[in-house]
Amino acid sequence: MRTLIDFLRLNRRRYPNHTAVVDNTSRLTYAELAERAYAVAAGLRNEGVQRGETVGILAGNNNFFVEAYLGTLAAEAVPVLYNWRWAKPELIFGVNDSLARVVFVDQEFAPALAAARESGELTHLRRVVTQGPDYESFCGDPVEPTLSGDLSACNSILFTGGTTGFPKGVMLSERNIITNGLNEIIDTDMEHSDVTLLITPMFHAASLHCWFVPHLMLGATSVLMRSFNEDEVGRIVERERVTNGFLVPNMVRRLIAAGTFTKYDWSSYRRMYVGGAIFKLPDKRAVREALPHVRIYYQYGLTEGGPIVTRLRPEDMFREDIDGSIGREFLFSEVQLRALDSDEEVPVGEVGEITVRGPNVMDGYFNRPEETARVLGKDGWLRTGDLASRDENGYFYYHDRSKDMIKSGGENVYSAEVERVLYAHPAVSEAAVIGVPSEQWDEEVCAVVALWEGHSVSADELRDWCRQYLAGYKIPKRIAFMPRSEIPVNDSGKILKRKLREMRLFES
Repeated sequence: MRTLIDFLRLNRRRYPNHTAVVDNTSRLTYAELAERAYAVAAGLRNEGVQRGETVGILAGNNNFFVEAYLGTLAAEAVPVLYNWRWAKPELIFGVNDSLARVVFVDQEFAPALAAARESGELTHLRRVVTQGPDYESFCGDPVEPTLSGDLSACNSILFTGGTTGFPKGVMLSERNIITNGLNEIIDTDMEHSDVTLLITPMFHAASLHCWFVPHLMLGATSVLMRSFNEDEVGRIVERERVTNGFLVPNMVRRLIAAGTFTKYDWSSYRRMYVGGAIFKLPDKRAVREALPHVRIYYQYGLTEGGPIVTRLRPEDMFREDIDGSIGREFLFSEVQLRALDSDEEVPVGEVGEITVRGPNVMDGYFNRPEETARVLGKDGWLRTGDLASRDENGYFYYHDRSKDMIKSGGENVYSAEVERVLYAHPAVSEAAVIGVPSEQWDEEVCAVVALWEGHSVSADELRDWCRQYLAGYKIPKRIAFMPRSEIPVNDSGKILKRKLREMRLFES
């Protein structure tokens, strides 16, 4: 098995003139991308960076990010990917936590890093390499390096979302990310002729490891989009003849509402990958109506899982008998559902914690052995904190984060189950179900809902709708309506329930 840089070297020989990456200012062939990566590696070696040393990257989706990432790997150092949406205290924490002496930063985020540096709190940082003349002068002679090909070496450190406290750095090895790439290529039909569109930030494992990496392995083309805009997506798909891309459900709904699928030429687009939140059947049908030639895939995963764990393929996408399923395991993933308080596997049909084993599962959290031990048992199974059930045919059904499960009147309520019913209402555009403290019930089931433009529905009408499909204790006792633009989401489009709780929308 090859490392990622071995694949870059291979495709430099196989497809030297084939376009590797495209951003909003330039495009690079595989020969040019390899030259740029080798030049970055030479610069790092001249700076004294050693094998296994961490190197930070603070950049948006652009060719600079790709060059810095691959160049760091070519120097046999470890790229650490920082979230450019972090506030200054979070950025200071991330740079310090990663122990990086050198950080690459693009022009847009250079002021944020400069402000963090001016605080005097960055304890390890010695050299900032800024996109532009500074970066060009930093790069050395682009000589192809001699590499060890060590599959156990760390390929990247990516930070988890940090929903409680500061985030943790997830270490993914070369074996992890190449296995994940093979999972994607084999189980979701990726090809050398593909042109993929990367919209979600590349500091996340989904964009970087599930789309960029497998397309690089194949010698295919990656088009990098700086930020999501409905019309810009359509223009890029039309101009670059994009064949596939990853979207969170929120993005799909925005593209549907904006008419992007019909305003622009999507004839080249063959496969749509969706994940990160509930993808409701009406949205799937709307995509099929607008783009009947497109095959839809749904994927579930988490950074610690390498990241992707299960997939629902196109042949199952519109089956009503498995609506809501997150699919079956990928080729190299093994999944068990275990009791929350033991390692016992739960029976078919019962809810348990998703645990994952395989060569794609992370090595651990950077410099956090105790936290690593808590989620990676001695038997090698990763405890995800996600709850699901499994049917007799091996299809998994996501229920909730274990910490988000609502305990109401002695009953367990899984927010995803209630959200699926709310999303099925034709007026509902976005929905999030949370538990709110209650003297009578311990917790009350409450919902935050956004409506499609031009639609109206009352809280009582939504409760009547839910009553057709849910037991009484699962029906939201209170419903708050918000404009879709005001519902807090993270940089991948996932609704932030923590933020909704902090808004105290349901206080008397």
